[in-house]
Amino acid sequence: MTSWVISSGNTSVTFPVAPSTITDENPIVETDFQVDGQQSVVVSEGLDVRALTLKGFFYAAGQNKAYLDTNFVSPLLSLNRQVVTLTSPTTRYNGSWMLTVKSVEEKAEGQLQRYTYNLVLKQGAAFVIL
Repeated sequence: MTSWVISSGNTSVTFPVAPSTITDENPIVETDFQVDGQQSVVVSEGLDVRALTLKGFFYAAGQNKAYLDTNFVSPLLSLNRQVVTLTSPTTRYNGSWMLTVKSVEEKAEGQLQRYTYNLVLKQGAAFVIL
């Protein structure tokens, strides 16, 4: 089974645990207007920006916070606001996306060390990053 991987150039993050929440939004751009005495007319202008939100955590049994930071968190943060390649077990998510790291939060519950994350990936016909 393929893992979740986010990569760009020489930097790659292979998720040790699959995201716990995956939200795939593929909205349309539409407008509507009222016609006297009739139902509204809806005009679909096309697709809007597709957004994929991934929420989950980084955890590796027997590993400390420094390991998680070095192997998952730091490389992920270095890819923030970059065009990345996403590879997933569900191939419909595979492709080029612009990554935004919304949050990474340290969690420590006794000896259990982990980081939670909230990522938003956007897909479009082209990317312009200033």
